[in-house]
Amino acid sequence: MARKGKPLVDDMVAVATPIPATPRLQQELKETLQRLRLGGPFYVLLWALAGWAGNLWAHTPGAFVTIGLCFIALAVARFRVRGLPEDAVETKVHSRLNAIWSLLLANAAVWGGAAAWLLLVAPDESARTVAAVSTYAFATAFAHNFPMRLRYALLGIALIYLPTLAAFILVGSRIELVAVSALYLLYVTLALRRSHVEYLQRLDLEDELRRQRDLFEQQSRRDGLTGLANRRRFASVIEQAVAATYRGGDALVLMILDLDHFKVINDSHGHATGDTCLRGFSAQLLRTFDKPNEMVARLGGEEFAVLIPGQALEAAVHRAEAFRIDLSSTQQELDEESSLSLAVSIGVAAFDPARHVDTDAFYRDADAALYRAKALGRNRVCTPADIAP
Repeated sequence: MARKGKPLVDDMVAVATPIPATPRLQQELKETLQRLRLGGPFYVLLWALAGWAGNLWAHTPGAFVTIGLCFIALAVARFRVRGLPEDAVETKVHSRLNAIWSLLLANAAVWGGAAAWLLLVAPDESARTVAAVSTYAFATAFAHNFPMRLRYALLGIALIYLPTLAAFILVGSRIELVAVSALYLLYVTLALRRSHVEYLQRLDLEDELRRQRDLFEQQSRRDGLTGLANRRRFASVIEQAVAATYRGGDALVLMILDLDHFKVINDSHGHATGDTCLRGFSAQLLRTFDKPNEMVARLGGEEFAVLIPGQALEAAVHRAEAFRIDLSSTQQELDEESSLSLAVSIGVAAFDPARHVDTDAFYRDADAALYRAKALGRNRVCTPADIAP
């Protein structure tokens, strides 16, 4: 039975959403592209050298020039391929990589066919030597420079090498030469496999380094116990929010919250229980102040902060009071048999460019309101207006 319209539309949107390329895939593209540009001119130069050694200008000028023009066109094409921006989607990166490999394989096929043709038609032994040695060199370079995709690289080496080996057999070369060439092909293949494994290991190591870097970055911005933003992250965000408020004039409210008598909980029930309460309190904060532009942070110990852009002071005080009442009536489950309730004091301040010359002044206003709430008996919400002159 067909589903109703909206879920189907949501599924179609999900399918159509482009997937960003991973750093690993981007790195593969970057390295493949760098190495793509390296070899093109050498095909041209070595073909010219082989033609000069075999005097192909005189024997078969049309075929020699045609093949040379093919190498020139491929070299130019290799330099014309461009990279992609860091935010390119996965499909575009795969498409660009496939285009690069098509160019590499075309270059390999042209050299393999040209070298085999030269071995068959060139009467001069030096021309054959240049063609054979160049083939060995190109196959070796292919194995070491393009180990990213094993199957494509094996195909490239085969396109370069096998026509030369077949030509050796067709022209009746000595069995020793054919045997050495076959053994060298085996060596190049094994070297490619080793290079491929080493390349994958290097990518794995760099993936792990990126993961460790991201984890360190996350840990430097997140509180380890509660998962909330830490004081360092909070300081950065409130600076940006105050600057944006100066520019745009939007409302900005800061709450500072402090759990009442938290030391008693630690002393009476132990720090493990205290940690459980901090995690429960943090989860309740996140559920209450859950809008995308709101930030909840742990400043340290039992002190927390909530930054609310775009809301008036009165509305923020109402939300803080509702949270305080809800927290007092909620039992924090410690284990299957015990629980306890928490209370919190909250200071709430709205940013005022006329009074707050900087972020510190804004923070001090909210902090002073918090201390006023404690002085009045705790478990309450206060604003700077509640502070006696």
